[in-house]
Amino acid sequence: MFALAAGSSISAAALGAAASCPSLASLTIPQVRLTLTEEIIPQPTWPYPPSLFTARLAPGSGVTGLPFCRVVGIIETEINFELWLPRDWSGRFEGVGNGGLTGAINYPAMGTALALGNAVASTDMGHKTEQGFFQADWIPGHPQRVVNFGHRAHHLMAVNAKKIVAAYYGRAADHAYYSGCSSGGWEGLSEAQKYPGDYDGIVAGAPAINFVKLQSRSIILNQLALEDPAGNLPPAQAQLLESAAIKRCDAADGVTDGIISDLRACRFDPGELLCAGAGGADCLTAAQVKRARMLYGPMRSAAGRALYPGPAYGAYPFARLPGPTPELTSLPAVALMLRSRPAWTVATFDADRDIPPMERELEDSLDAMNAKLQPFAARGGKLILYHGLADDLLSPYNTIDYFERVRRAVGAQATDAFARLYLVPGMGHCGGGPGPDRFDALTAVEAWVEHAAAPKELIASHLREGVADRTRPLCPYPQVASYTGSGDSDQAKNFVCRP
Repeated sequence: MFALAAGSSISAAALGAAASCPSLASLTIPQVRLTLTEEIIPQPTWPYPPSLFTARLAPGSGVTGLPFCRVVGIIETEINFELWLPRDWSGRFEGVGNGGLTGAINYPAMGTALALGNAVASTDMGHKTEQGFFQADWIPGHPQRVVNFGHRAHHLMAVNAKKIVAAYYGRAADHAYYSGCSSGGWEGLSEAQKYPGDYDGIVAGAPAINFVKLQSRSIILNQLALEDPAGNLPPAQAQLLESAAIKRCDAADGVTDGIISDLRACRFDPGELLCAGAGGADCLTAAQVKRARMLYGPMRSAAGRALYPGPAYGAYPFARLPGPTPELTSLPAVALMLRSRPAWTVATFDADRDIPPMERELEDSLDAMNAKLQPFAARGGKLILYHGLADDLLSPYNTIDYFERVRRAVGAQATDAFARLYLVPGMGHCGGGPGPDRFDALTAVEAWVEHAAAPKELIASHLREGVADRTRPLCPYPQVASYTGSGDSDQAKNFVCRP
């Protein structure tokens, strides 16, 4: 066993690989059936196979020009996975995550990892979806699929992919890493919590943890829409709310640049937009002000139970809220995951009565809120969390709450030794938005694992037509980036991280 120097790679042939690509077909692994092993030699490029991720994330541009060994297999009865083994190997294994409720191979993420020289694997989480990221028809009548989706599929992918890596290259990977966002971020935290030996370093973005309450939030918002239609916000008022918050809180970091950098310093209140008269596109009625106050930030039930929080001010409110309808078929996937048909509808749902039994049944498989990460930390694991402050789909408050729970459970100083949280100003869900949304957390976690170089600030960029027009340091929570008062405010060097 030997370690590769930073940035180096070595070919499979130079390693004296224990197996050629075609011969992997005869590899015997319990509960694993390999259905395809083929050498991919791009001429000059090789297009990603069709999948939901290819169609949505890389339409018309999903190709690689790198040669690799492609392995396709099935774990148990229906957990499909792919593993790509590059000729010029970095010595690292990387697992990549999914998104939403998808059952598809994430070829674009695999291509990114392959370009780094990493052996990379992806799984469909034990089910198939083709229509959309939130397709849920795979759930009813299949309780084992829910468990596989919750944590088993990704774990079994990691365990078995590493066996194939060792067989192909003649030795185990030096280190194993994971990267994912949204449901992919949740999968990463599930790995750290339940299977701390799977990965040495994990990057988890905008994690969809606290799953039961997250899914219940859409029920509650639909209920509000049914009970008080006067409070509903048409697109013009929703956009007004977003813009007014940014205008009010933008300058808290010392510069006016169209993004909010510190949600804790934002003192915006929707009441500032209250109409003086009957209402219009440039103001909110009293009912809309009341609704807006409920949509953002921490949220509690009638009995004081903490619910899934809303977005931070400066994000568009509930852009993906489904239409108000009481039929069970409109309910979130969590209702379909229950063993018995729930007795409630949107109209009758009671958060204090109905969330606790759902959590008792499903939280072990789905919530990923266990803050006791000592086993992961004890074996040297490193974790980088990140979340966009303009995320309108998943709340940064939920990620902050989880990180604070870890600090309480593990200890603040001990947490700093293995985990970091980065809040990204102006970034939407896993990317996009006016803020700097391009940064390299994977390299940071690799340096932390392999060279004990704990990350400080990460430099992020915003691209316009492929060219960086703004850079900004991302500071480890609870620090925030503050303008020094001189120099170009679109240059990271003119900001410092401060408490």
